[in-house]
Amino acid sequence: MKRWAKLFLAAMVAVQWVGCDDDEGGAAEGGAGGAFDTQLDLLAMAHLADIDRQGLYIDFGTPAQNKYTVGDWNAGWGGRGHDGDRTFANAGRRGRIFFHLDEASPRYVTLQLRPRGTRAVSPYINGEAIQSVFFEGESWQTVGFAIPAEHLQAGDNQLLLSFGGVTNIGGEDVSVQLASVRVTEGSAAPSDELLPPDWGTYTGAAMMGEVEKNAITLGTPASLRYYVEVPEAGKLLFAVAQEGAAGGTARITIEPEGGSARQIFERSLTGEWHEAQVDISDYAGKVVRLTLEGTGGEGRVAWGEPRIGVAPRAEPEIEPAQNVVVVLVDTLRASKLKVFNPSSRVRTPVLDELAEDSAVFARAQSTENWTKPAVGAILTGLHPMDHGARTQGAVLSDEATMISEHFERNGFATAGLIANGYISDRFGFDQGWDHYKNYIREAGASSEAEDVFREAGDWAVAHKDERFFLYVHTIDPHVPYDPEQEFVSMYDSRSDYDGQVRPRMTGELLHDAKRNPPRVTFTPSDVQRLQALHDGEITQHDRHMGSFIQRLKDNGLWENTVFVFVADHGEEFDEHGSWGHGHSVYQELLHVPFLVHAPGSVPAGRIGTTVSTLDLAPTVLELAGLPPMGDIAGRSLLPLIHGGTRSGPEVAMSEFLDERRVMVGGPWKLIIRGNLTSSLFDLERDPGEQTQLDLVSHPIAARYLRIMQGQFLGATDRSHWMDATQRRGQRHTAGDVQMDDELQQQLRELGYLN
Repeated sequence: MKRWAKLFLAAMVAVQWVGCDDDEGGAAEGGAGGAFDTQLDLLAMAHLADIDRQGLYIDFGTPAQNKYTVGDWNAGWGGRGHDGDRTFANAGRRGRIFFHLDEASPRYVTLQLRPRGTRAVSPYINGEAIQSVFFEGESWQTVGFAIPAEHLQAGDNQLLLSFGGVTNIGGEDVSVQLASVRVTEGSAAPSDELLPPDWGTYTGAAMMGEVEKNAITLGTPASLRYYVEVPEAGKLLFAVAQEGAAGGTARITIEPEGGSARQIFERSLTGEWHEAQVDISDYAGKVVRLTLEGTGGEGRVAWGEPRIGVAPRAEPEIEPAQNVVVVLVDTLRASKLKVFNPSSRVRTPVLDELAEDSAVFARAQSTENWTKPAVGAILTGLHPMDHGARTQGAVLSDEATMISEHFERNGFATAGLIANGYISDRFGFDQGWDHYKNYIREAGASSEAEDVFREAGDWAVAHKDERFFLYVHTIDPHVPYDPEQEFVSMYDSRSDYDGQVRPRMTGELLHDAKRNPPRVTFTPSDVQRLQALHDGEITQHDRHMGSFIQRLKDNGLWENTVFVFVADHGEEFDEHGSWGHGHSVYQELLHVPFLVHAPGSVPAGRIGTTVSTLDLAPTVLELAGLPPMGDIAGRSLLPLIHGGTRSGPEVAMSEFLDERRVMVGGPWKLIIRGNLTSSLFDLERDPGEQTQLDLVSHPIAARYLRIMQGQFLGATDRSHWMDATQRRGQRHTAGDVQMDDELQQQLRELGYLN
């Protein structure tokens, strides 16, 4: 069978099997034990493991490519294909590859390629030029070059392959077709003839003795390196054996970011499966590198059904909620609230009380830094790059299903009361509502939270005898900052302030302040007033939300209603040299409040797992007892709410148009810019992101986030983005609206347009 036809052998089915009790060495012998739920299926994640088989081997044109090429985002790689048994990726004039090394020692890079429009490659490693390599003819060939130690670094390395001319193949400019890259130790070309670990040849069924298991099977010596975040009470579960006469050794080491490597398993191998479990709970919450290594003996080593498991939890029976209410507060960063930042001065007694009886998600990430794409993601469960409404003029496609449409199709009354002009009919957000009102677009309507909440309460009471979904989108903390004086005085009691900050002018002022160069600069006195206006709006909003909640209680609606409090994005006050939002991907814009309240169904508690606002839609649908929306990227939060885990890595992806890509996992955050430069932050020690970390100094965290980000960006179906074999998922092309003078003026008043 040709290699490209073997891709389905990646064994995408998560396996559950019987574990065994720990022995003194941390690994247990085969025997009876408790069943485990799979949290990370390492067999299904084989394409995400770095494979060292007599050198690091990178197989292009396969699912194993994405983790080295940022999912091909801006890295120079084009279409993929196959030529007989050989898979390849097209390269334009240049292609970038990111890979890890344990130490900065001399390396030799071997390329298997077919020239199409060029006769040479000029390599650059970490910005340093290496001598060019020339090609002969247009057939498949092997070429290579040495990299001196002084150009390499322990940790993250970037290899840039720069080519000359191109030829057009199928409408694509192609310099070369690259089949593989191999990085070996030493300055000379390797003399051995490697049987390469090509994708599709090392995963599949393995018969050891008389027992067949799905396995990862590699010749010796070889290692698999996985980068994972360990769940609470995690167990590493696997079987291992060796073909033929055996006699080799299997070892497993674990190394946390910032810690030392420790061997947690070693065994001499036979031709029979040895089943084991290793307790790795000491590393819970940490990002680690797991290395599975087979050495010596005769025959390939097989790792059978490797996975990270957790003890199963009984899923509680939940009575479906009668109603769902989502309150989305525009422009409210999490750090402004005592619930998320105890040192905050902002007073929100209603929210504080609500949080005491809610599931509070302490690490919730928005998908974008401004309203339209961020809210589009919340209301569709699709990432902005898939729902498509990412730019000022973009219109959400009719083919993208909004949660309002899903509720409506399932018999719910639906209402959307929205105070942001971007979430309007002109931009495609009027889908699936029985009652829809945009307070910015409707002439004479007041967009103050007091009025929006009053009408929301009126609608809820009028529909108290029906099941309903109510979406309330307020905008009080958004510019223009104009709270009542009572609330301003809470944070700035000065009566003699005579600076340039005027409430109705704050949108224009912030816009001019973040120009380059700025047209407006603020004095410390101005900043004090700006902060007071914004904080006052948050407190004012809290009071009016309290009145709305009280109406729900007074009318018997509260106890059978799912109530969600969330924001679309935050606001910057010069923490990173700018003001407002829509310009960066720091946490003041991406870390948002997220609470879920549902009496009897959602226990109160603080949840520290990284989650995304994409998860809102599937969560409320499950709480309402409705079928899920199909092919969306969000996942229900109920397993976390009830003290369990979800299968798959707990990471959150954000973006800013085509300029930034962000991946957050555990306490770590990786920002990649359009030119592929990177920044790493430790959000636990540095929540304000004031210290940019060197990726080389944090190699495990950096590699983990690079792998996750590459896989996410390279996926064509982000509802199953971890799968090796990708099908076509939801990806919508947004239309573009011509904004008339009236719409432009409405958006200008919100600080969006010049």
